[in-house]
Amino acid sequence: MAFPSPTKNYHTTSYPDIDPTSARLSTKGKNVVITGGGSGIGGDTTLAFAKSGASNIALLGRTEKTLLETKKRLATQYSGTAISTYAADLVDKQSLERALATIHSSFGTIDVLVANAGYLPTLQSIADTDLDEWYNGFEVNVKGNFNLIRAFLPHAAEDAAVINISTGIVHLPFLKGYSGYHTSKLASAKMFDYLHKEHPNLFVLNVHPGVIVTAMNDKTKDSGTVLPFDDVDLPASFVVWAVSPEARFLNGRFVWAHWDVNELKGMAKDIESSDKFTLGLLGWP
Repeated sequence: MAFPSPTKNYHTTSYPDIDPTSARLSTKGKNVVITGGGSGIGGDTTLAFAKSGASNIALLGRTEKTLLETKKRLATQYSGTAISTYAADLVDKQSLERALATIHSSFGTIDVLVANAGYLPTLQSIADTDLDEWYNGFEVNVKGNFNLIRAFLPHAAEDAAVINISTGIVHLPFLKGYSGYHTSKLASAKMFDYLHKEHPNLFVLNVHPGVIVTAMNDKTKDSGTVLPFDDVDLPASFVVWAVSPEARFLNGRFVWAHWDVNELKGMAKDIESSDKFTLGLLGWP
């Protein structure tokens, strides 16, 4: 399946311009929070921020075991980065508030928030799916991220960067069985758009990470859906680039990690002066 792209170069793996070890993308001195940080995209994004020299990375997730495994994997090789873990469920408002308050008291204001945790409901038609299973997409992807934003704001740096790991599905038409995921992720992306409008001092970006082999995507394979997979180092490296000064022209936008960053930078004036890469019924009124 081929997707249209605004850039001639369409990447499926990391490349030199988004290499997190590059000095121009350094996050030295930054405090980073990543939800769903124990595995998959979250785990590799943690690695990318460690490579870029982040001072502190706080990992949030429901499963303490996977969080600790990620911490152990990186602690020795990247001793200059302090990695802490917090078992917290996005749907549990109090646990999130406690975790973010503890992070703030331990390390100071939060410079980067990566909202990576999400839920893919079982891929069935509306008629066939269980209501609770279908609605769990909204519980995690919408209510959970609402709780996250509310817990984050009191502890955010003045010019903090917020990256919402979304999905390119929000741009697509009907996909069989995806109603719970499609609609909840679309609602979530629009919620982060509101965060951008309500807090213009923040940098807020929705990112489609590509199609990555994760435990969540086992449901995709089981449903018979065939999509081309991308390397997990692509979104991980792209997110580090996205929080750098180079990407500030993308504030309030929705972009795909596949798109070439040099070509995007060449479009900067057009992007900033238009509604390019935003969500809505564009062209009306």
